[in-house]
Amino acid sequence: MAAALDGIKRLFSIQADFNLIDLRHLALGGRKDGWMLFLFILGCLAANPYVIENFYYRLIALIACGVPCAILLFYGKIKYFYDKEFTFDPIMEQDKARPFRLPSSNPVGSLEDNIGKGICVGYTTDTGEAVFIPYSHISQHIAINGSTGTGKSVLATSMMAQQMRNGGGLCFIDGKLSNKELLAVWQLACWAGRELDLLIINAGDPSTSNTINPILRGDPQEVTSRIMMLLPEVTGGADHYRSSALVAIQIIISAFQRIGLPYSFQDLAACLQDFDAFKYVESKLQLEYPDSQETVAWFSLMKGYVKNKFFDFDSFRTLLSGLAARLSQFSEGSFGQVMNSYNPEIDFEQCILQNKIIYVMLPTMAKNEQSIALAKILIADMRTAISHFQRLPAHMLPNPPFMILPDEAGSYIDESWGRIFEQARSSKIFLAPCYQTYANLKPNGLETLSEVVMGNTLFKIFFKQLSTLSAQQAADEIGLYKQTTWALGSGEGVSSSGDEVDTSPIQNRGDNRASNFTQREEEVYHVKTEEFKYIPIGDCILYYGGTHLYHLRVPLTTLTDKAAKEFGNVQFNHYAMDVVEGLNLRDIVRESVC
Repeated sequence: MAAALDGIKRLFSIQADFNLIDLRHLALGGRKDGWMLFLFILGCLAANPYVIENFYYRLIALIACGVPCAILLFYGKIKYFYDKEFTFDPIMEQDKARPFRLPSSNPVGSLEDNIGKGICVGYTTDTGEAVFIPYSHISQHIAINGSTGTGKSVLATSMMAQQMRNGGGLCFIDGKLSNKELLAVWQLACWAGRELDLLIINAGDPSTSNTINPILRGDPQEVTSRIMMLLPEVTGGADHYRSSALVAIQIIISAFQRIGLPYSFQDLAACLQDFDAFKYVESKLQLEYPDSQETVAWFSLMKGYVKNKFFDFDSFRTLLSGLAARLSQFSEGSFGQVMNSYNPEIDFEQCILQNKIIYVMLPTMAKNEQSIALAKILIADMRTAISHFQRLPAHMLPNPPFMILPDEAGSYIDESWGRIFEQARSSKIFLAPCYQTYANLKPNGLETLSEVVMGNTLFKIFFKQLSTLSAQQAADEIGLYKQTTWALGSGEGVSSSGDEVDTSPIQNRGDNRASNFTQREEEVYHVKTEEFKYIPIGDCILYYGGTHLYHLRVPLTTLTDKAAKEFGNVQFNHYAMDVVEGLNLRDIVRESVC
């Protein structure tokens, strides 16, 4: 009886926190509710004096119909609301072996307030409540840290599934080059009804990839900075040659853009390596744009390589030989087929505005150096697109915010990421970089990069930390709080008194005992270093905005066998693109060779 009353209180309480699932349970439907309606109709007929004349018979018939009707109507619904708070208990009973369970803060907003309006990270291990990061705050970015095999990929899959279902766009950079991951993304896109929005960059296999040209968009300075990412960082005397290469590349890119024809890595490599291609660009500038700033800069460049009153192309080519060799990696082979289109299928600026789903596969195992360079160039291309969004009105920006999820971000992170975080925030784009250790955020000894990432991310997610250093840094990131402790102290003493010259055995002696409470404040970690090492696989700690702390279980996103069979294997979206005339310096080189 008490349980029923408690359930009724929960059902009809003004303070009850209803969600869509609760309302569905309140709706009529099903076999029990059908019988209830049948009995209700019989009860109405029994209460009619024209059907049963005797009052006592009417009363008996009404009770006989009304009581089962009320039981069928209210029992299941009351039981649902009574048991609702304890639905997570069986899971918690199974998880008693957990090394620890961190008490979680209250979730921000209710379930119905956040469905479709944010990303669910997981469910609290103590209460089973869903914890969302709302889209209104998500543009302040997420950092995802954890050792390999601890659940980062599971969280990434869950985030992508929700983003697709909410109608948002995303770019996922996958460093594992797994066909299994590709199939999973394809099936999730099908599940969300977004299979036509999926675009794939797979430089290792052009037959399964859409085309892209990462140096086609942007002003000469932006394009040059992307190209220079192909060169390793140098110090000392070698920096002079890097500076000279930067000036030369910027002048050449400016000339390409002045001519007005699309260009690619192949054109740039040909201009750096073949004299005929170089002279062709020069002649186009002289004939069509003789007084332009680009033409003046071109001949100024040539003056720096004059030998015996003639332009020494060999010296010029020698200076840029290292860069030319790296450019050839993107102009030949499988990379060349994917990245040298004059009218590419993937334009990051348009893809972001159209909420496309971009999946980037990096062949890190077979072509690690090229893959890292590709990731850097793609990130830089996205940075250019993001910078252009600064000039757009708010109603034209992505809604919901566009998600960039770079996996193994430590392999291609650099100093420019600070500007990406800042510009993306106001462009309704959020980054969620995944990395294994803090050391991954310090390539080449650049200590400030970890500060760039952690200082620009409002939400920090920590999975199991196998490294002691990473565990300590994670504990430091969440911080300390003051804890008051009480201690009970006690003491004993013996005292005596008497005349120093008195030889009598009679003296005054006394015993005393005292006890006291002492209060002490000390700073302790919210999450201890050793606790990060013992986080179960699939669990994570969410540090939310510097004020909220959650211990979460990340849900495993899977499709039923029926759905997976229905969606089938990956189908690639290749668009019918217009044929565009480009600079095509490769043909100039071929003609000169012939």
